[in-house]
Amino acid sequence: MTSTARGLSILILPIWGMAADYFGATRRVLMLALGVSLIILLTFPLAETYQIIFIILVLFILFEGPIVSLSDALVLNHLGNQGELYGTFRFWGSLGYMLAVTPIGLVIEQTGARNLFYIAAGIMLLALINTWKLPEGKEIFRVSRLSDFKMILKNKKLFFFLLFTFSLQAPLMVHFTFFPIFFTAQGGGETLFGLALLLGAASELIIFQKSTFFLRKIKLPVVLLISALCFSLRWSLIGLFPVITVLLLSQLLNSLTFALFHVTAVNYISRLMGADFQATGQNLYASTIAISSVVGSLLGGLAYDAWGGSRMYLVGGLFSLAAGLVYFYQQKFSQA
Repeated sequence: MTSTARGLSILILPIWGMAADYFGATRRVLMLALGVSLIILLTFPLAETYQIIFIILVLFILFEGPIVSLSDALVLNHLGNQGELYGTFRFWGSLGYMLAVTPIGLVIEQTGARNLFYIAAGIMLLALINTWKLPEGKEIFRVSRLSDFKMILKNKKLFFFLLFTFSLQAPLMVHFTFFPIFFTAQGGGETLFGLALLLGAASELIIFQKSTFFLRKIKLPVVLLISALCFSLRWSLIGLFPVITVLLLSQLLNSLTFALFHVTAVNYISRLMGADFQATGQNLYASTIAISSVVGSLLGGLAYDAWGGSRMYLVGGLFSLAAGLVYFYQQKFSQA
């Protein structure tokens, strides 16, 4: 059900970005997405049939999907030429997740899963209020003609980068889907799994806070190669040593995998697209991740059933290594 809804969102995400860029209204489009998502959240506890839940889920994903990418575009519009500082803003998102995941889990455990929707709606309301107070950006850019969006289709650097993004994100989406199952199969309980999530979120903070070092001191192809190699190491460690201690410690690599790649990708796409197509670029990036989520979940399920979790992770490690090396040498060749 979720994969079907995510599949539909793939087609819609770029439209959100195009609307924000065409009207020069990233903040207002973001507020629309937040407001409608909030209302839809409150309808979940009222649903009583599968069909109604499915319809609500599809609507929620269609409006919730662009929130992060529109937020990123708004931050980057505000930063202007100082886009490398994006990580210091993204730091607060990881910190909020890290501080909230445990107490919210305890509240839900004590009061029931239905309250999750009310808690999420309350948090989204706070986000909506804060967004209303945010500036649109240092300068407001508008795409003058819809035909101007055709320029994006001719951007070969963007195409190759999105293809690379898919190649790295697909194993990561497999991990997000099957890690809880694999972790439990190795004897890990809910408390230890909560600790694993906490370690992963905490490790992100360092990279987001220090991301300017990587973006200013190290060349982009090298940063992306480092991230790809760390992805490969992370999946290989899980596949070769499927014990709880290694599974917990592997979460620390979330810093040099997800966090390092994400902050670099957001900045690189911002530079490729320019101020005029900021929101469109970030939503294309989000669409690519959505595609990798759908494909990764499907292929990951087949691999898990056929080979087991360990081999599935080893294949993911090889896939990430190949993607990193191919993209690195493609970049070197194109610059030669």
